[in-house]
Amino acid sequence: MATYLLTWNSEPENWNNLDEDIYRFENEGIFTGRWSSGNTKKIVVGDRVFLIKLGKEPKGIMASGWAISDSYSEPHWNPELELKGKTANYVEVNFDNILRPEKCLPRNTLEMTVSADMNWSPFGSGISINDEVAEKLEIVWAEFIGRPRINRADVFPDEAETEQTFNEGSIKTVTVNYYERDRQGRDVCINHFGLNCVVCGFNFEERYGEVGKGFIHVHHLRPLSELGGEYQLSPIKDLRPVCPNCHAMLHKRKPAYSIEELIERLGKLPH
Repeated sequence: MATYLLTWNSEPENWNNLDEDIYRFENEGIFTGRWSSGNTKKIVVGDRVFLIKLGKEPKGIMASGWAISDSYSEPHWNPELELKGKTANYVEVNFDNILRPEKCLPRNTLEMTVSADMNWSPFGSGISINDEVAEKLEIVWAEFIGRPRINRADVFPDEAETEQTFNEGSIKTVTVNYYERDRQGRDVCINHFGLNCVVCGFNFEERYGEVGKGFIHVHHLRPLSELGGEYQLSPIKDLRPVCPNCHAMLHKRKPAYSIEELIERLGKLPH
């Protein structure tokens, strides 16, 4: 996964649905949009992107997300250049965070806390950010927007539905009916609900320190195995963060217990 810096020159006509997109993020936790990727054609599905506001002050990072398409060429966004047959490179992005322009992460803060060598006022969009700078940017961005710092490198195979089979006295766990766990949806869920288990309140970082930072399972309120085919996931409506213990207990029954049922059971246990 590579990381890229997209740019916006803060001209209203180049983002005339800004208020609508911010409203969508505030209510749904994510919004999808097309953005110019400048001269680069290297962006691929799954790459991380940050959007920096340039032009009028204040200048700085105001959005983040993931590429959900490879870079592609279409008629130029500038009508005058389009009439001349010019094209531009674009990328489709799922934006997971967006700030109002006046509340962006300031450019001078980026220079002081992330990298003084990085060009935070690039001439064009689609500038590559090296891994070391990208890691620092993720940390500073998470702190600035007050959201959990998520380790997107974590993979949780035990979140897939499993069944137990027996073979000559030994127990073997077999993953069945595998469905892709959308990492973007997972991150949006955690951004919105936090890293505490919604059933028991357990927080791994509070208990285990640095080794537990960013760790939590994500539970699908409606099992993916019941959906059949593709389903448009709504991270805030469909997902909840839960600890592995509560996750296992939710799936102790088929159909799974609801979050409310498990909370009720915990309340009835002796303390």
